[in-house]
Amino acid sequence: MKKTLLFPLLVCFCSGILLSGCMVKKEESSSQAIEKSKTFASMQEKTNYLIGQAKAFYNAKEYRQAIGISEYVISNLDRNSMDAKNIIDKARQELESEVKRKADEMKKMIK
Repeated sequence: MKKTLLFPLLVCFCSGILLSGCMVKKEESSSQAIEKSKTFASMQEKTNYLIGQAKAFYNAKEYRQAIGISEYVISNLDRNSMDAKNIIDKARQELESEVKRKADEMKKMIK
C-alpha cells in the first residue's frame, strides 16, 4: 500500500523540480541580463543564460530586448550561435508585422 502511494508522489515531486528548473526568470532589461551573465565562469554558461533570457523576452513580446541580447551573444560570445540568429530573425519579423498592423490601423483612421 505504501509503495503504491510513494511512486505517484515521487513522480509529482520530480516533475515539479524539472518544470521549475525549465522556467527562466526574465530580468528587467537586456542590459541587466548582460551584466548578470558576466558573473558566470564559462562562455558556454554565459551564452546559455543569455539565450534563455532572449527567449524569455521574445515570449513576453519584448522583441527589441530579445534582439539586443542575441546581438550581444553574437558579437561577444558565440558568433555562430544559431539560437541567437533565429531569435533575431523571428523578433524582427514580429516587429515588422507590428509596424504593418499599425500602419493599416492608421490608414483606416484616416479614411
